[in-house]
Amino acid sequence: MWSKYPDILKELNVVEEYIKKSIQSRNKLVSQVVNDLVGAGGKRLRPALAIICSGFGKGSNEKVTSIAGALEILHSATLVHDDIIDRTRLRRGKPTVAEKYGVDMAVYTGDYLFTKAVLMLSKDIPVDKLKVVAKSVTTICEGEVYQYQDRYNINTTVLSYLKRIRSKTAVLFGAACGLGAYGAECPEDISTRLSKFGVYYGMAFQIRDDLNDILSDSQKSGKPVLNDISEGTITLPVIYALKRSWELRDMVAKFAVKRTFLSPREAEEMARLVKDCGGVKDAGVLLEKYIDKGLNVISSLPDISNRQMLKDLISELRI
Repeated sequence: MWSKYPDILKELNVVEEYIKKSIQSRNKLVSQVVNDLVGAGGKRLRPALAIICSGFGKGSNEKVTSIAGALEILHSATLVHDDIIDRTRLRRGKPTVAEKYGVDMAVYTGDYLFTKAVLMLSKDIPVDKLKVVAKSVTTICEGEVYQYQDRYNINTTVLSYLKRIRSKTAVLFGAACGLGAYGAECPEDISTRLSKFGVYYGMAFQIRDDLNDILSDSQKSGKPVLNDISEGTITLPVIYALKRSWELRDMVAKFAVKRTFLSPREAEEMARLVKDCGGVKDAGVLLEKYIDKGLNVISSLPDISNRQMLKDLISELRI
């Protein structure tokens, strides 16, 4: 996705090599697992945002590369632990660490990556900025707990959902933008605006991802359709649809009792009900609001090519 931004792609390749060098372990099994994890790919959105935001200051440098790499490693650590809790079998079309190596090894891997990320960040940023990362990790953990508490809850509210995704997803995007700007010595007011943009981008990104869970097929997304409900996670389009359909409420309630993976037929029927009851449409409206919030924040930033990149990235989240 970064081919149209060759300068960003070039910097991301540098970050990729930095990540590979930084995560190596003297233990061969640990190195094998983390290399598999990095090799699985991904959009590298968080390091890319750090690099783009550095353009509002002095541009990318070794500090920005280190920050971008550490944030991606931190993100990978949260995914490893997230997959354990959700019992996820596939991510990006490949077996998760827990599925391939077992839960114990997945726990060790997540912990190892967390530690590596903190060590990398501690070299380049002062204590007050390191606190931003620590608070982000704390918030992510709290978001996971919110999600766990709301599993299979057909009475989950929109407010509860927004609180959850802000904690789980948006805060790390905000940290990526803010720390990337810090690494390039951006003025404080610009760093603050970029952090705010990152949060709005993260909110929009998660809503779109949850819409994709209903709208995409498994080959495109790398995971089964309605995978979130199979894991007990009630997402925004489902929350809206549950308000209007007793049939859907009954279906989800029965599934909550069984707590097994949805069959293809059940997934297809549930997805149809969510669409027919306006869940996708209503979630799309809220998605647009967060996109507009993000665009409004960056409209006051200096008119450079990097601002257009941010505009393009958040606009691409539209349905």
